[in-house]
Amino acid sequence: MTQTKILVVVKDTEAGNAYVSALSEIGVICDVAHSFEQMSAMAGENAYNGLLLDILTLVRCSKEEKAIAYECINLFPVLRVKWEARHRKIKLSPLEQSFSPDSDSVLRFFIETRCKSFPARSLRKHNRKPINLHLLYCVGDTFSETESERSFTINLSVGGLFLHTMKSLQRGERIWLRFPEFADQAPIVATVCWSQQWGVTRCIPGVGLQFEAMTEKQEEEIRRILNLSYIPPTF
Repeated sequence: MTQTKILVVVKDTEAGNAYVSALSEIGVICDVAHSFEQMSAMAGENAYNGLLLDILTLVRCSKEEKAIAYECINLFPVLRVKWEARHRKIKLSPLEQSFSPDSDSVLRFFIETRCKSFPARSLRKHNRKPINLHLLYCVGDTFSETESERSFTINLSVGGLFLHTMKSLQRGERIWLRFPEFADQAPIVATVCWSQQWGVTRCIPGVGLQFEAMTEKQEEEIRRILNLSYIPPTF
């Protein structure tokens, strides 16, 4: 059985040691990033089941780092915590305290119910932009009226997108997409990389998709929407 792995983001060394110790006590392995830039680099090279964010590190970081932080918050299960050096105790964010004031039980609950059920993943290679496009998706490439589903994108990149859906789609499952506003209506093939089910986390339910096959015209259209230059394929 694969062990749960958490990425801890904390600038203060003493706080970081306290978080690592608390995770180790419940059998969780972790890495520590001392900034959100370092977090982005580490999560691009390694796969994690969730993030443990130090509240003070988040509050005191730069505007640029906050942008990185909040994008990642939508991609992983996240627990916000604070180290009280005076009392040598881990405290929870006000949101988490509304569920339970006991940090130990909340940390275990976070790992057991949110992280262990979340497939370990790394950050995407292409930056996604929050763009909403209407689309049709289908588990087959026929796109009949009875088989296709209507939905929309939450974000988009040249490498994939986040699709809002209430359906349970499995990691590795292949689906076909069609954007009604595209000139080229050929189905785009995509693979499910990860999923967020309704009611499991406080995030938008849906699936992260990686594009597998599309035409040059479709890639050019996506790049136009993203305001990116089109790079023709080389052979």
